[in-house]
Amino acid sequence: MAQPTTRRTVAPADIPRPPFPASPALVAGDWVFLGGTLATDWKNGIAPPWRGPADFPYDVPALARQTEGIYETFRTLLRAAGSELAHLVRLDQFTTAHDQFRHYLPVRDRYLVRDRPASTAVAIRELLIPDALIQVDGIAILPREGFYNVGINTSAAPQPRAGYSMAVRAGDWIWCSGASPTDFTSRAAYPGGPGHAQPEEIIVDPNFWYGSEIQNQARYDLKKLALYLESAGSDLHHALKAQVYLTDARDLGSLITVWRECFGDDPPATSVQVIDQMGIAGSRVEINLIALARGSALGREVIRTSAAPPPHLPVPQAIKAGPFLFLSGQEAVTAEGIDPRAQPRGGSPYLGSRGRDEMQVILEHLDAICRAAGGSLADIVRMQLFTPDLREVGPALGPWADAFGPDGPTLTVVGVSGPLPVPALALTVDTIAYLP
Repeated sequence: MAQPTTRRTVAPADIPRPPFPASPALVAGDWVFLGGTLATDWKNGIAPPWRGPADFPYDVPALARQTEGIYETFRTLLRAAGSELAHLVRLDQFTTAHDQFRHYLPVRDRYLVRDRPASTAVAIRELLIPDALIQVDGIAILPREGFYNVGINTSAAPQPRAGYSMAVRAGDWIWCSGASPTDFTSRAAYPGGPGHAQPEEIIVDPNFWYGSEIQNQARYDLKKLALYLESAGSDLHHALKAQVYLTDARDLGSLITVWRECFGDDPPATSVQVIDQMGIAGSRVEINLIALARGSALGREVIRTSAAPPPHLPVPQAIKAGPFLFLSGQEAVTAEGIDPRAQPRGGSPYLGSRGRDEMQVILEHLDAICRAAGGSLADIVRMQLFTPDLREVGPALGPWADAFGPDGPTLTVVGVSGPLPVPALALTVDTIAYLP
């Protein structure tokens, strides 16, 4: 059965649009992309219905109220797109209140009952709304005959405590939850005490100079992902896109060693983001994947072009499968270092904007890669933007608006403590395009 080739912005009148030209949601073929969603009306900070009564602020935890606001927004957007919450296949959750995350899951479970989407949840520093405790974005599908989502789990892998599916499959597409280096067993000196949750096989003995904790953790994550994929009818060699979260940018070199070891000369498109904390004590790396099932007729094409610099990681610029283009993470760099147009202005810091300059370079690179795949910048449908300085987001949205017009891609903005993988830069982005 032929795949749909439609693309349209989803912006129902009863959902406040953000004060920048990004789509609240966007249909691309039979996928629905939900932009970074907060419990806000973009006028009053947290919207009054999700703020709670001023005289009784503790009756319901603030994170629970905000979560309800997010899922009510999702429900409205998905119905306007022709889908439902039950057809979510992936969720990315960014929280500034990791110590309150326990209040998120019961609300999520009221809205998502079965075949829960593949999930990644990480702690970050701040969000665009100062009082916001959580932001969620996601991917859903438009189900049709032969194309519907099924949650995948396997007893061969450690069982997550948060109740999400290890993977979700719809047709030949597979979305894997973020794998973290844990077997979900607490190793504390006493119940509820401090400790860690890593299995003994990946612990590095501090009495010896040998071994690498970050490499052991990354290998363990990939081992778990291989089990998720096997249960869904695939394997790591069919991975299209990997998103890697690190808690320390200095771990990047060790991650590259594991990437070469695991994927050889054919890695997936990859983005690396440095966040503040994982949901599992002692974790330094979490990895999620999008993959194809074995034997898929959609194909897997590596995209290369000299019109954009190669990634400074040993990964392709992008991989195309079916109508979707999965791009590796982008920063304002060349093969030699930071792009001259985005060099920090140490001597005259007030005469320019890092966010504006870097976004202009990033968009040029994205356009070149999309053109090499047969499309253009206008085909971008999803962007996640990570920055250690949210003050650079406003200037960055100038080139964004010029490039995309009023109905831009979905956008998720995440404020992190940093530094980023390229420490002197202010922006790094993760993107997907749709090229029917």
